[in-house]
Amino acid sequence: MDPGTTTFEGTAGRVSGALMARLNRDMERAAVDELAPGRDDAVLAVGFGPGVGIAELVARMPGGIVAGIDPSPTMVAQARRRNRAAIGAGRVALVRAGAEAIPWPDGAFRGVVAVNSMQLWDPLDDALCEVARVLAAGGQVVTVTHTWAIEKRAPLEEWTAAVLPRLEHCGLVGVTQRTAGFRSGPGLVLHARMLRPRNRMAP
Repeated sequence: MDPGTTTFEGTAGRVSGALMARLNRDMERAAVDELAPGRDDAVLAVGFGPGVGIAELVARMPGGIVAGIDPSPTMVAQARRRNRAAIGAGRVALVRAGAEAIPWPDGAFRGVVAVNSMQLWDPLDDALCEVARVLAAGGQVVTVTHTWAIEKRAPLEEWTAAVLPRLEHCGLVGVTQRTAGFRSGPGLVLHARMLRPRNRMAP
């Protein structure tokens, strides 16, 4: 998400977080279903908001590690409260950061999920290649994004047509896309896998 936005800060952020926790729960669950992580995997959530998706990952991965980044201190605080026990057990690490600068090493994760955040990644190219960098070879990335949020920036088909070659440029291949219905409106589901380590990719 854009660190400059006020939507996710202060009182507005707390209200937004409460709404997202209730209305976007099915999107978070769908993203985890699509990723289908292994019990012992390491997965990164990008733009985790109030942390509902973090809790879903923890439940699906009893032997795994869940990491997350979000640029909003309000969202980080909400997500940490919601996942306090898992953080205390060393199973979850949540930090304030943007998708364009992920503070984990190359190939650290078998999966990445992002729900209603990809449309806010800026610069998008940098963020996509950062996601690719932290994925192990064969790892997967799943994004679920409200179509109405995308269409605030560009028509859906135009936005998707621009994103797909950028994914491939960063080494993310086998992309599938579909729209699905959710409680809060239709969403675009993108699913790709990491072809090769970042340091083997052309600049």
